[in-house]
Amino acid sequence: MRFVDCKTASCSLPVFEVNGEVGVLFVHGFTGSPHDFTYMSQRVLNAGFSVSVPRLPGHGTCGEDFLTTTAHDWLRRAFDAYYDLRSVCKDVYIVGLSMGGVIAIIMASVLRPRKLVTLAAATHLYSNRIRLARLVGLFKDKLPKQKTQTYEDPAMETLNKEYWSYDWPRQAAELYRLIKMSRKAVKQIVSETLVVAARNDELVPLKAAQFIYDNVRSEKRKLLIFEKSGHVLSNDVEKEAVTDAVLAWLRS
Repeated sequence: MRFVDCKTASCSLPVFEVNGEVGVLFVHGFTGSPHDFTYMSQRVLNAGFSVSVPRLPGHGTCGEDFLTTTAHDWLRRAFDAYYDLRSVCKDVYIVGLSMGGVIAIIMASVLRPRKLVTLAAATHLYSNRIRLARLVGLFKDKLPKQKTQTYEDPAMETLNKEYWSYDWPRQAAELYRLIKMSRKAVKQIVSETLVVAARNDELVPLKAAQFIYDNVRSEKRKLLIFEKSGHVLSNDVEKEAVTDAVLAWLRS
């Protein structure tokens, strides 16, 4: 997987590999990229599933791209990826991380896949500032963060400079639209649902996972909380154990 400058190429290619009659669609998070699922998607592929890890519009390239996209664009790309995978598979399961978990909930309420997995799905956030995002977005496209970090991986550092070093009020307002949609959609879910959360998640409180678990209509559901991981469960210190749990759910 590679990441490219939006000034020199239109986009990076999504991961799409056929390896079985059942497909798994992975949906990454806000300002994230397919990189969030590098380890998990490979494990799932090796286990005999077909996989798709689409890059949501405006993500994984540069901030200029990000500013041109909306919740509608992100949802449409996820639905398109589902139907692309469904065209070559008898069944498709959905796995979503953070905003991708919110999108997965919305999709599952309509598509009713047999299995759904949410990882730190952002139906709720610790910060309430997102409620003011649309107002702030009238005046500022992006706001530099006071605290930033650096990454040794050049691809990760590119994403850090382009996305993670800023707050994005207009795009955050679009995320909030999805959050509100997901809170209504969760009550329509009949899919077998695995809800995964992280004790050390700095963005999404545990009440979000409990909210999903309590409101899905499926009789088969499970809530798992990992004690050492941060927000990006699929790429953190317990990624092996998290992936083991996801694989066990997909196989069950």
